[in-house]
Amino acid sequence: MKKIAVLGAGLTGASAAASLVRQGHQVTVFDKGRAAGGRMSSKRTEQGYLDMGAQYFTARSDVFTQQVKQWLEAGLVELWRCKTALLSDDEGVISLTASEDKQQRFIGIPSMQSPVSALLQGIPLLTSCRIHKLDYQQQCWTLYAEDGQHYAGFDAVLVTVPPVQAQQLMTQSGLANIFDSVTDLLEPCWAVAVQAQSIPYGDAIFCQHPQLRFISHQQHKTGRSSCYILHFNAQFSALHLDEPAEFWFERSSQILRQELQVKGDIKTLVAHRWLYASQKDQMAPPGILAMPAQQLWAAGDWSYGGRVENAYLAGLQLAQAVHEYSDHTEAMR
Repeated sequence: MKKIAVLGAGLTGASAAASLVRQGHQVTVFDKGRAAGGRMSSKRTEQGYLDMGAQYFTARSDVFTQQVKQWLEAGLVELWRCKTALLSDDEGVISLTASEDKQQRFIGIPSMQSPVSALLQGIPLLTSCRIHKLDYQQQCWTLYAEDGQHYAGFDAVLVTVPPVQAQQLMTQSGLANIFDSVTDLLEPCWAVAVQAQSIPYGDAIFCQHPQLRFISHQQHKTGRSSCYILHFNAQFSALHLDEPAEFWFERSSQILRQELQVKGDIKTLVAHRWLYASQKDQMAPPGILAMPAQQLWAAGDWSYGGRVENAYLAGLQLAQAVHEYSDHTEAMR
């Protein structure tokens, strides 16, 4: 049995932790946030949950399809019976058209992080704990947190935070920077939630638009507030990265009125900046990054091309890497 630290309580970290515990290892998960979920988090409000990050997920591989089936049976996820549409801007001519497909899309209930929390059930999780330094001495890891606490005696460390944050951690720790080639892999996204008294044209609106990437309406999501969630694309988000929430509320209201023909009052709720959201299409997924001699491995949804499913699969691959290294070292003795 190994004692293993997992940095990051998103889906990759949760998937890795759950798999390692099934293998008989002792696992502790650390996350700088107040709860597990990462980009699969929903913001809790008086009106209900707001999905500010991932809006849904699909299942295409056999492994993840089986996991989703288990979540469905446990009441942790449900099929999102959404109407899909396309918002396009062709040289200033805006069009919104139905764009139905047969793709099954799933959501966590009552919030997106429900399946992540279920994976971590019974596993020690330290939230509001930002690990800012690692130290490897005598085949043993010690983790140092920003609040002055330290956690010692780990045989292995799995890093599942975004590459830029991981690179900063490695630099602070004086370790080899295995993240140098992937720090530009993830792009930002501003997400904005607004309420409007209207009948939406679609629940899931894909956008070919100079500013937008996706618009979701939560009317058919269990446990959610009935509102619009607008995800601005990486280029527009980066261009206005440091603008205040008021800028994003105004832009969102204009789009709803002018392009979705929303009438009546629009109530702004939340604007959230994701610094590391979508993956650059032009960059090849790097897979798992590793320092096996020190028993440190790193991965995330970025390892295999983005998407929620790939975050889950990356966690399984991390656990498999630990298992294979343990078998190899045992055979060498």
